[in-house]
Amino acid sequence: MDFNLIGVAIYAAPLLLIWVLYVRRSARRHRDSLMTLQESREADLLDAPSLHPVIDANKCIGCGSCVAACPEMPAHQVLGMVRNKAVLVSPTDCIGHGACRAACPVDAITLVFGSAKRGVDIPHVSPNFESNIRGIFIAGELGGMGLIRNAIEQGRQAMDAIAASIARRGAGIRDVVIVGAGPSGIAASLAAKQHRLDFVTVEQDSLGGTVASFPRRKLVMTSPASLPLVG
Repeated sequence: MDFNLIGVAIYAAPLLLIWVLYVRRSARRHRDSLMTLQESREADLLDAPSLHPVIDANKCIGCGSCVAACPEMPAHQVLGMVRNKAVLVSPTDCIGHGACRAACPVDAITLVFGSAKRGVDIPHVSPNFESNIRGIFIAGELGGMGLIRNAIEQGRQAMDAIAASIARRGAGIRDVVIVGAGPSGIAASLAAKQHRLDFVTVEQDSLGGTVASFPRRKLVMTSPASLPLVG
């Protein structure tokens, strides 16, 4: 009998230690997340400026995979765990990587643009980024995806589709007008040059768009991107 009790104790002790450490870690994450969320509320910074996750609490299993996957961590605590559920605790620090949605094992995360307070209509586009108005293509941040890498790729793909579909115009008529010289516009301009299209690019502000005003040391990409004619 004593031997059985000793055996149970040997197996139970490590499990008890793991459980205690898990409870302490969960309590610390809960406390830190609540503090960050409270700071965001007090500063009235609960409206994300870009693409951001909306988490279905009924589906969330509290695994924390989304928190661990966020590329902004630990410099910015974008996501946190409150009562063992994932919560967007600092919306203004989210720049729309989308890694959280890919990491969620139960599909509890939806990426959205805007909010009930700050409504934003995202245009519907086809797989080649053509809008419901024939001949008008939308790529980059206007389409709801603010990541530089995605904007570059969308600008290139949109211009590839345009080059494959348009009939060349007569003398003095442009093939394409590119509005905006942000990452998507720059990529589209280079792709238009690559396809030998007659194009013009217009920009009301600085070359690079909003990227030109990003704060120093801000994480803006998580993987390489290839520009047409550059690689």
